[in-house]
Amino acid sequence: MLRRTVPRARRESAPRLGAPPRELTSASELRSSGATGLMRQAPRQADPDRGKITDLAAADPVTLAAHREPGASASTGSHASPPSPRRRARRALLRGLPLSLALACSHGAPSGPAVAAGPETTSPSGHAPSDSSQSSAGGVSQPRAEAITRKIMEAVAAARGLPITGGVAVEVLSRGDVRLFAEKSMYEHHSRDEIRLFTRIEASLGVLPPGADGEQILLDMLELGVMGIYEPKKKAMLIGTHVSESQLDMVVGHEIAHGLQDMHFDLLRLQQPIPGDSDAETARTFLVEGDAQAAYLAWVSGPDGLNAIPPEVLATVGDQALSLASMLDHPILNRSLQLPYADGAATVAALVRARGWAAVDALYRDLPTTSEQMLHVDKLVAREPAIAVAAEPKALAAALPEHALVWQDTLGEATLLCMLADSVPTSDARAAAAGWGGDRLLVFDRKAGPDVTPLVVGLVAWDSEADAREFEAAFNKYLMDRMPTTSMVRRRGDRVLFATGIPQGAGAALDPAAWNAFPAPIRAKGQGT
Repeated sequence: MLRRTVPRARRESAPRLGAPPRELTSASELRSSGATGLMRQAPRQADPDRGKITDLAAADPVTLAAHREPGASASTGSHASPPSPRRRARRALLRGLPLSLALACSHGAPSGPAVAAGPETTSPSGHAPSDSSQSSAGGVSQPRAEAITRKIMEAVAAARGLPITGGVAVEVLSRGDVRLFAEKSMYEHHSRDEIRLFTRIEASLGVLPPGADGEQILLDMLELGVMGIYEPKKKAMLIGTHVSESQLDMVVGHEIAHGLQDMHFDLLRLQQPIPGDSDAETARTFLVEGDAQAAYLAWVSGPDGLNAIPPEVLATVGDQALSLASMLDHPILNRSLQLPYADGAATVAALVRARGWAAVDALYRDLPTTSEQMLHVDKLVAREPAIAVAAEPKALAAALPEHALVWQDTLGEATLLCMLADSVPTSDARAAAAGWGGDRLLVFDRKAGPDVTPLVVGLVAWDSEADAREFEAAFNKYLMDRMPTTSMVRRRGDRVLFATGIPQGAGAALDPAAWNAFPAPIRAKGQGT
């Protein structure tokens, strides 16, 4: 998707809401701007018996069995006999990933003193500190958050292989303060007009309903779902007062991993927007969130670390992230926020098993450039480049005399996957999105005044004609499910052209003219023909 603007929350940055969460990122996720954090899925209804949101993932019997009993430590359970490393890893994974989303928040700042903020200190978020002795609704207190952070930081640092070189302040925030923080982060790199445009583009692509208020949708999701945030600008970890004791190690474990990343790799550097390349932003989100989640899993898995987690378990969690989102409002947005935690962690874990944590460290020096690389570890190792898809929007001028170009961007495999999973089974969606080579989309608005949804014209290049044919069928179903009268899909060999938000009467002229806007792509060596 296009990058959506959101703070990185555990999602945490989501997202892609995915990611994350790391994360509204670009026009596709509304565009990242802020912190990194942890967020849990926000279901549509509250549980009247408990007075708080019901976690849909917990309704799954496997996930229920994976939940740690209250009072159990991060590395041991409360059973009489300890579980095997493989079983322990499975429980840790299913407990952590399905509950979290990736929110993309791109603020940041490098290291600071290794001491937690006390009640008398200035709040890292700029808000008055919460009550230091107790929390609302039986959630975490400031002293407890500080104490457990000190312990967990050393353990996660050892599991991740990153020494502690600075400090991370700790602050407990109310849900209202989380919303205020997210709203401030949202406008760090983008104006309100840009965010409205990104929302309208998402609506044209079927991600959000026409006329949606993207800002409020995202803020509502964050207020209900964010559990923790790492703010690199202040070197601070922000934890929601609603986080329970049994969730605390998961939240702190993921967020403190972001603190370690910041000490070594400078998260602020990674949170700057990449104009016109949302997919590259998504790739960074997958790296940052996947690395943090993998570090948490390595810690809770015990001495064997990530080797204790079967690859098929990580694959199952990724499929859950795609399928469970269908039970939530705005499922495509939810998928894009979750995938960096799920698939990102799976890719990082595979890389660590093959080459060690040093290979992950190296990615921060030579960053992944596409979400395809972060979805397929073989493509990441090979650093398979995207096929360059050039765009010449002036070629559409004759067919669109009443319209003007207002935006250009990329989608990427991850965004297309999140969209396809709304119309076809998860396995089919993954198969149809794989083989992505590169893409480019152009966004046009009516000169006399914008329509509710803009006209989006895009071209996706595929590794082979067979890949293109498979995508064409799945994507056509997706568009026919959502906008049968205002969209089109066409294929020529290994290239697929599409348009959404087509104005009435413009389809006939648009079909041939749109191909002229995308000259045949220049392929990298070994890519297609």
